[in-house]
Amino acid sequence: MPEDLDKYAVAVNVPVWVGGDKVIADRVVKTACPHNCYDTCGVLAYVKDEKVIKLEGDPDHPVTKGRLCLKGYANVQKINSPDRVKYPLMRVGERGQGKFRRVSWDEALNYIVEKLNEIKEQFGSEAVVEYGYSGNREHMAKAVSARFLNLFGATKLVGSFCLLSGAAGSYHTVGAQHTLSPEIWSEFAEVIMIVGRNASATNPHIFPFLYRALERGAKLLVVDPCITSLATKAHLHLRPRPGTDGAMALGMINYIIQNGLHDQEFISKYCHGFEELAAQVEEWTLEKTQEVTGIPVEQLRTAAELFATHESHLECGYGQQRYSNGHQVQRALACLAAVCGRIGKRTGSYNFIDSMGFPAISGFMDTAKVAVPEGAKIKPTRMINISTFAKALHSAKEPPIKGVISWRGGLISQQPHVAYTIEALKQLSLFVSIEQFMTDDTDWADVVLPACHYLEQYGFHPSYWHHYNQILVPVCQPYYEAVPDIEIWAELGRRMGYAKYFPKQKTGLDWIRDLIGENCDLDRMVSPNGPARLPEKWCPEVPYSDYHFTTPTGKIELYSQGMVQRGKEFPGDFEPLPHFVEPEESLVGTPDLAAKYPLTIISQHPAFRTHSQYLNLPWIKELEGEPKVYISQQDAAARNIKDGDRVIIFNDRGTLRDVMAKVSVKVAPGVVELSSGTWVKLGGNVNVLTSLSIGGPRDVGDGIMTAYHPLLDGNTTGYFNTLVEIQKATE
Repeated sequence: MPEDLDKYAVAVNVPVWVGGDKVIADRVVKTACPHNCYDTCGVLAYVKDEKVIKLEGDPDHPVTKGRLCLKGYANVQKINSPDRVKYPLMRVGERGQGKFRRVSWDEALNYIVEKLNEIKEQFGSEAVVEYGYSGNREHMAKAVSARFLNLFGATKLVGSFCLLSGAAGSYHTVGAQHTLSPEIWSEFAEVIMIVGRNASATNPHIFPFLYRALERGAKLLVVDPCITSLATKAHLHLRPRPGTDGAMALGMINYIIQNGLHDQEFISKYCHGFEELAAQVEEWTLEKTQEVTGIPVEQLRTAAELFATHESHLECGYGQQRYSNGHQVQRALACLAAVCGRIGKRTGSYNFIDSMGFPAISGFMDTAKVAVPEGAKIKPTRMINISTFAKALHSAKEPPIKGVISWRGGLISQQPHVAYTIEALKQLSLFVSIEQFMTDDTDWADVVLPACHYLEQYGFHPSYWHHYNQILVPVCQPYYEAVPDIEIWAELGRRMGYAKYFPKQKTGLDWIRDLIGENCDLDRMVSPNGPARLPEKWCPEVPYSDYHFTTPTGKIELYSQGMVQRGKEFPGDFEPLPHFVEPEESLVGTPDLAAKYPLTIISQHPAFRTHSQYLNLPWIKELEGEPKVYISQQDAAARNIKDGDRVIIFNDRGTLRDVMAKVSVKVAPGVVELSSGTWVKLGGNVNVLTSLSIGGPRDVGDGIMTAYHPLLDGNTTGYFNTLVEIQKATE
């Protein structure tokens, strides 16, 4: 019997205009978008005959206020797409051919169980690992999948490829991560400095708050190597050479100290290691900083003076985390805010990521209650770092990895060095892809299972930027033969012999209650209620205002005792003072390689997609068009490339052919930009070219580990550590 979803209705029998026609929706339900974005918008879903017919922003949401981005609206096309995976499929051709036959759920699951048992018997349980990331970033199903994988004894997937280097750098400086809400800094900050965040594409709901601040007279500083829509609103746009944001911050700190603009009282009370930091940055004159970053001295001086002499707020993104030095960059940025005393104030603070970005680590979510079932024997297993996933698949020996269950992430399209990743997949005995569409991954899978859209299932996804939460509930019954993620993992568990740990009557809301029921009033966050503010204990209105920092010294660690300690346990760049390191592949750091491949390629998030999602939807295809590589006028002229020409982009790792060139001032000479996330089989996927280097602080080698802490060890894929050359394509 399907679950009665009318209990979640905000209203029933609601007239609504759809495509010029007035339709009576059966119900309207509140939910939230979980697609790995700062905003995590409140959503109203209109449902008729168990089909979603329209989506709107929830006007009751205090931050997103009834507005959705195009991606949010496009979910109505996504859930209704005729191209969805409608039923289970099994491979009939060679891997990579994308040939399948339709099978029943029973046949597909029985095959998976048989193969899992074979692998376990021959190689041991650690020969199996999941692959998953943020296609649907909600946390509940992740905990349920961990229950299955723990019971099975699989290798654990840990880490991130987008921000944990920075999170570690930030954690080693200020301790627990919290963010000052935009509702507050927009009213009080005199200067807002945004680093490494193309908010135009990734955080559009920041703009009403920015405009409010600008209307009050606040100044906006933007740090980004590219000219973005956000940068065009800035009073000052700093354009560092890719990978040198850390040098910029060190130069600003030195100028501020040398000119007596630092907040000595704040430093004396709340910071540890100021003298050591001052000595460390002494070499970073504005002239040297200009030489390394390419930012003119006068702009550096203006930025430093503006930031230090006003009530400033620092809003950090994750662009600076796509390099091998992201942890030290974030350390330097946090220290910049600290020496100016711009932490813990209503007038501005230092924001990197809120602890709700990883509620399991912060303790808000009791993951163990779900992932480690009471009474079960769970053995410790090895781990694989997702930032080195393909490397680990190639390297694992005792045992080798023979089975991968992939869900919520584009393994082939999102991992660097595509050819290397595909070679690793060829070694598997079992590759399962749980997907909504036939992507690059499904072409290489043995079994494809039809995944639910987020509107068809429960979930828990608090924002890592603001402090309001709306529990995700199914607004309609699943389409076709799609099955919610938790049911796929639970049914696998039952068939593997763990039935008592996966009771059939338990709903997603029951699992969520297990996870967070102790720490918040869940009912206030479930439609028709919500959204509700998360408790002050976990999301303080003005973070750090008590000036108690969860660092080893209890202070802001300009000199990090935590890094000293961790460095004694593991190899890596655990230098206690922030310092600048050239990216592993760059014009300056690898001159011989740069002589062959003289352009740094960076891959920003596109405005109308989240990584590889939405690419295949009509609205998005119409607006975005084909992949384009942005190149400066100077670099284009040197290669006889004109706007609109077809070009070839290449390096030793691969070649992209037939990409359109956009000659533009968007990028500086020596830099080209190609959006991330396109599918490999559709052409223009930048990861054909990207390097395998990762960010620190910990050096994890091939990524196979027995111990790991995300906030102490970090790690991020160094996507932007990539040099290429471009040629005009011949006819």
